[in-house]
Amino acid sequence: MDVAAQVGIHFVHHNGPSPEKRMPETDGSGAAFFDCDGDGDLDLYLVDSGDLVKGREDHWNHLYRNEGRHFAEVAAAAGVPGGAYGMGALAGDYDNDGDQDLYLTNLGPDILYRNEGGHFTDQTARAGLGSPLWGSSAAYLDCDNDGDLDLFVVNYVDFKLEEPHWCGRRDMNLRFYCDPRQYRPSHNLLYRNNGGGTFTDVSREAGIIHQGNGLGVVCGDWDGDGDQDVYVTNDLTPNWHYQNQGKGRFDEIGLIAGTALSSDGAMQAGMGVDAGDYDNDGDLDFFVANFQLENKNLYRNDGSYFPDVSFKSGLGEATLNYLSFGTFFFDCDNDGWQDLFVANGHVHDNIEVYDKLATYAQQAQIFHNEGKGRFVEQTAAAGPGLAVPYVGRGAAYGDYDQDGDLDIALMSSGRATALLRNEGGNTGHWLQVQLVGKQSNRDGVGAKVYVQAGQLRLFQQVKAGSGYQSTNQQALHFGLGQHAQAARVEVHWPSGAVQVVQQVPADQVLRLEETP
Repeated sequence: MDVAAQVGIHFVHHNGPSPEKRMPETDGSGAAFFDCDGDGDLDLYLVDSGDLVKGREDHWNHLYRNEGRHFAEVAAAAGVPGGAYGMGALAGDYDNDGDQDLYLTNLGPDILYRNEGGHFTDQTARAGLGSPLWGSSAAYLDCDNDGDLDLFVVNYVDFKLEEPHWCGRRDMNLRFYCDPRQYRPSHNLLYRNNGGGTFTDVSREAGIIHQGNGLGVVCGDWDGDGDQDVYVTNDLTPNWHYQNQGKGRFDEIGLIAGTALSSDGAMQAGMGVDAGDYDNDGDLDFFVANFQLENKNLYRNDGSYFPDVSFKSGLGEATLNYLSFGTFFFDCDNDGWQDLFVANGHVHDNIEVYDKLATYAQQAQIFHNEGKGRFVEQTAAAGPGLAVPYVGRGAAYGDYDQDGDLDIALMSSGRATALLRNEGGNTGHWLQVQLVGKQSNRDGVGAKVYVQAGQLRLFQQVKAGSGYQSTNQQALHFGLGQHAQAARVEVHWPSGAVQVVQQVPADQVLRLEETP
């Protein structure tokens, strides 16, 4: 159920809608679950946008500090109000000092806030960041395995307020938001962490040179060779599948891997993306959220090739009539299988005037993983929080109430944010694994964690940033079903170290520090 108001979260996203239908007005925004003050529970950062002409006015970003059963809004006091027209939020410890910092994407200069014990300082200029491009999603990865977090920023299109475009139905004198083909494509940015709090743009020398309409990003070791790769979803240009060749050099292999286009060879309108091991075979698969009347892609990792199994899995037909943005794999009922959440909402706020089969606000969807490669939609049984429609954009999961199941923050463009509390997902046992790197980056981003409990063989990789403009909790959450302990937890660190813990009791947060 939606408990946002009940716990003190009163956030309404402001997008500054105008008769001119300026494209950024329909594309924000995101959320981040992270522990901003180091007290062991999850706080929540929500990105506002403002008005493209009037600016922010009073519509600043919100940081809600978790105070147990209640959240307190502390963004101004903490020093993280945001700046330009806001889009996304990425949380991660870029300086390896033990607390998570914030990187914000905007239409306008991006911002890097350094966490100094619950209070943040703007380090954008010092760090060599602050791209003025239209930033959408961002992710951290250690692309060169040197022990600190590098930064990948996805940019959308070359939008300029002084270059208006008219799109719509002239026969109806109806204007609506343009699609990205009316604008020049943009390019993405890879920043190498130099240590000492600074970054260098290494995009070109790393092979990140392609132009497109980027919206979503996820990082992970798709090919199992020990370094992190990158997957970028593009809106009406081919998606990019960057394979890490070592030392931070990438080759784009989307056409070879089968992940650049739809299964029938068409460009789709890619929005959000996540990676997870939905079939429990020990590697990472992709789910890509696309436009309405496009099937959403479930790409199964078969090693060097990723066939689209969306229809075979039960996801294809069930997602066709929705326009999807935020998404993630998560085990919503602790049975040991990765379920799927999809946030939906159209981009045209007047779509119902000219398309009687579509709606602007749309229901989010939850798909239960039945095992054997099949998903079944369970939205109708998921309670009142999912019975109402949202103009879904970013979404993030986190166990904010520490009851052993994963809750959801769902952003709604121009509307109130929902906090969907999971009630009953903890009937099965669970284990959360929180990593602390020493030789590896402190957050353990890129670490692979394998958990064995009875017949369950589970795998996840630590990520920072995924879905759409959002960040999930960093501790990995494993559902263990009826198993009261994990027989074995095995961690493969980015440094190459392998760490094993045996006979781990369930229903706890296991904090592991890296050992050689």
